[in-house]
Amino acid sequence: MRKKVFVFMGGPSTEHSVSLVSGTGMIRALDARKYAIHPVLIAQNGEWIWGSKSLSPYQAQNFSANFFAGAENEMQKRMRPSLEELKPIDVAVIALHGRFGEDGHIQAMLNYAGIPYTGSGMLSSALAMDKIKSKEIFKANNIPTADFRVWQREFFSKELVEEAFKSLGSPIVIKDPLGGSSLDMGFAKSVEEAGELCEKLFEKSSRLLAEAFIAGQETTCSYIEGCDPLPPTEIKMTTREFFDFDAKYNGEVIEITPAEFSEDLTKEIQSLARKAHYALDCEVYSRTDIRIDKSGKLFVLETNTLPGMTPTSFLPQQAMHIGLDYPALVEALIEKSLTKSTGR
Repeated sequence: MRKKVFVFMGGPSTEHSVSLVSGTGMIRALDARKYAIHPVLIAQNGEWIWGSKSLSPYQAQNFSANFFAGAENEMQKRMRPSLEELKPIDVAVIALHGRFGEDGHIQAMLNYAGIPYTGSGMLSSALAMDKIKSKEIFKANNIPTADFRVWQREFFSKELVEEAFKSLGSPIVIKDPLGGSSLDMGFAKSVEEAGELCEKLFEKSSRLLAEAFIAGQETTCSYIEGCDPLPPTEIKMTTREFFDFDAKYNGEVIEITPAEFSEDLTKEIQSLARKAHYALDCEVYSRTDIRIDKSGKLFVLETNTLPGMTPTSFLPQQAMHIGLDYPALVEALIEKSLTKSTGR
């Protein structure tokens, strides 16, 4: 009997469009003869849209977000429905990114409804999503991370910014601690630039993360529990100075997988990605972003509990090199999520 799989995509975050690409790729990769596939779109206004019938093999292979607008597909629409309305579900595939999907909210809802789901649990998702809390956990576990300051809107002052430039150097990376996909962040080279950036970011968040910029190379490395170590990817800039949203999604970087690092450095990166995964109590899979300074020292930037799953994302690139093509990777994440024994 086919397992009933609901694939959640979209969501209210700024990463809505990226999530649609991840969800579309995962649906196309699933074998509709093995899984009864039900796409679920969470619109940015909070409306949920899903089909009452599972996708046919043809629909799965040719799936696109236009599916949700098709009247012939008997769409159901609810504003923030109870998950009981979607049952029965054997497993929820979470292709969401950013807030609501990656921060523990959807995981808490699925926990309460008793529905198994892919990836990490509620608490580890929330901790990894919060860049301030995750950095505190990294420091407590002797995982190297860049020096930082936390600025509260209530107590923010020019003096705090001046102190940060004196202690952390220039430029300073300033982030909304709950932002994702390199959105809601920027680089400041002066107190004036920092003030303008903070004014903008404080409109969304009551606290900000100010972090020392680690000059050098950038890499990212995924970890899948029970699998061989995955090769890291080196990220090289082309036309932009920093790895921001435009660089990430507009093709302004060169991605080299496997990275052309020494064997020792590769092993060190893989070990650090594994340590970060378990320090945050992640489950099944994750991807950790790392900077390498000019002396070769590593610094963890953040760990992603729901890394991008577009067919060209880092995790699929890396998995290919341990013998998991994209369809095999998607199936492995589902099956590993169904068999994990840790409680949520």
